[in-house]
Amino acid sequence: MQGKRPDLDQRIQNAVFGLPLVRPDEQHRCLGTFYERIELRISFAEALKYNCSGVLQRLLKENSKYQLLINGQLDMDIMGQYIQSAKQNGVLFAIRNSQYYRADSNSAAVILCADHALNRDTVDVLERYPQLNKDV
Repeated sequence: MQGKRPDLDQRIQNAVFGLPLVRPDEQHRCLGTFYERIELRISFAEALKYNCSGVLQRLLKENSKYQLLINGQLDMDIMGQYIQSAKQNGVLFAIRNSQYYRADSNSAAVILCADHALNRDTVDVLERYPQLNKDV
């Protein structure tokens, strides 16, 4: 009977506080995924200033097995463009709302990710596609 006590305590802790996360700070910054799974990341500042839908549309066509994660605090008009692109290309999308997902200018607004590690050197949209900065 004594051997079952720690297991019971752990189950109660999980029921009250939820399952523990692996690298929780990283998952909070990356809308619930891991950095190594990210193909493209668009911050709030970039989403509001630049039209990234062309770049994203191209990536969605090439990678229909990816998933699009959208921060629920993003402006509805902009969010709608990304949702429409995902639907047109048959890509799964999820709107993430949590107290842990921030909405400041450098926080992730949109993330295109895989279910496995991609290990991209650069995931930021402006670093990978500097021409967006010139189009404004």
